[in-house]
Amino acid sequence: MPQMQLPIFPVGVTNINPNLAFSKQDGRVTYFNGLMPVFFHDQNDVRTFRMITAQFCVNGNTRQAEIARAFGVPLISVKRAVKLYRDKGPAGFYATPRRRGPAVLVPEVLAQAQQLLDQGLSVSQVAARLGLKADTLSKAVRAGRLHKATPLEQTRPENHPQEASSKSQRSAEDAAAPMGMGATNTSDRVWAGLGLLDEMAVDFKPSLDVPNAGVLLALPALLVGGLLRHTEKYFELPRGYYGLKSIFLLLAFMALARLRSVERLRYCAPGEWGKILGLDRVPEVRTLRAKIEHLSDAEHPTQWSAQLCNDWMAASPQSAATCYVDGHVRVYFGEQTKLPRHYVAREKLCMRATTDYWVNAMDGQPFLVITKEVDPGLLQVLENDIIPRLENDIPNQPTKEELAGDPLRHRFTVIFDREGYSPDFMGRMKDRHIACLTYHKYPGESWPQEEFTAQQVRLANGNLVEMKLAERGVLLGKKVWVREVRKLTDSGHQTSILSTDYRSDLSCVAAAMFARWSQENFFKIHA
Repeated sequence: MPQMQLPIFPVGVTNINPNLAFSKQDGRVTYFNGLMPVFFHDQNDVRTFRMITAQFCVNGNTRQAEIARAFGVPLISVKRAVKLYRDKGPAGFYATPRRRGPAVLVPEVLAQAQQLLDQGLSVSQVAARLGLKADTLSKAVRAGRLHKATPLEQTRPENHPQEASSKSQRSAEDAAAPMGMGATNTSDRVWAGLGLLDEMAVDFKPSLDVPNAGVLLALPALLVGGLLRHTEKYFELPRGYYGLKSIFLLLAFMALARLRSVERLRYCAPGEWGKILGLDRVPEVRTLRAKIEHLSDAEHPTQWSAQLCNDWMAASPQSAATCYVDGHVRVYFGEQTKLPRHYVAREKLCMRATTDYWVNAMDGQPFLVITKEVDPGLLQVLENDIIPRLENDIPNQPTKEELAGDPLRHRFTVIFDREGYSPDFMGRMKDRHIACLTYHKYPGESWPQEEFTAQQVRLANGNLVEMKLAERGVLLGKKVWVREVRKLTDSGHQTSILSTDYRSDLSCVAAAMFARWSQENFFKIHA
């Protein structure tokens, strides 16, 4: 009958388990099975330490957790050592480690990648053709070793030798798209779905008979007007197929094509609209609504609009000094909310709507718009919303010292229709050195025609016209002294204008008031 071995170890050792222990002395680690030393190695020899402890675990002399606890090493390191021992034996711990292979983007590969990028292919498309990772090419682009083709380069004839596609060909391709109607760019959409694509680059291709493609003629005007200006400062979209530029351009083109709601995009060919944007197709209505909701979060749209307003006024300070203000009822046809009813003159009905108060320059160009779901009236919107903004935004206003030295001088002029007629309001604006110009709501009797003289009046568009004008001073409502200017028409009708602009010439006052047709035309175009 075999005898049981007693767990007797030398003095000063550290036990791993009842049968195995070790000691560290003079830079050497010695392992004991009872009183008998079974192995040793230098204390700094990590490879041998991992090999012998893995061997103990594989032979059943100890457990992995006991090694980790006795030596204070991570358990995962012990597990990796045991796996290496089982796979390759003791030699696996002393094999030369594999070093990083040669660079993937060698000059030849870089040249091929750049050639494909110059042809207008996206980074993911180039990576797929060359069998590379998209991240590798993206890092090279960010480092400047590669560069993406600009939209102008992508649309050059030499980069697109293929013939222009017809509408019937595109319809067949869109219908056969594996990811839905028009979604022919499968590879980039997969990359976008995995979160590996910031946004899809524009890629225009020769196409014939694209519906509504005429909106592209307005693109230079949209860009000059600031459609994409400051967008990256105030807006941000998550990484995906459709970026900020695509969404903003799509909404602008929809407005130009008279698609007055996002819902109407459902009844348009998505692939054909995609060709206008340089994409395979436009987003689905649900996706577009989600992106609009994301962009509309917080106060970013208001801040962006205010920034553009400042830019427009700074670019034309003389035009900004004369502002036309008028309300425009915008009918709401949705069902998401119950808006108050407003009287819509063109429909001669009371309908659910909002009221937009526009502030325009003399030539009809818009500066800003304020939307009211519950309309308090032009006077309240003027005094509480529009005037404070104009006081802050209009450039080159006179200083307090200049205004104090000349009581008749005004900071700027606001022009509005009879809805804003109020002697009290005009008096308050006069105290703030803001000139008002409006039609007289109660003109009274006609003036003698002998008072009228022919005047040469230069309109906002630069044309010179002849008007018969007359002027009187009037104490309006026994509260504020105003200038009353009347125009005599060929039929004998007299149009009465009230103004607190005491410095401008008679013809300038008439020209400013009768140029309101430019704003009315603006409303007619956008109705």
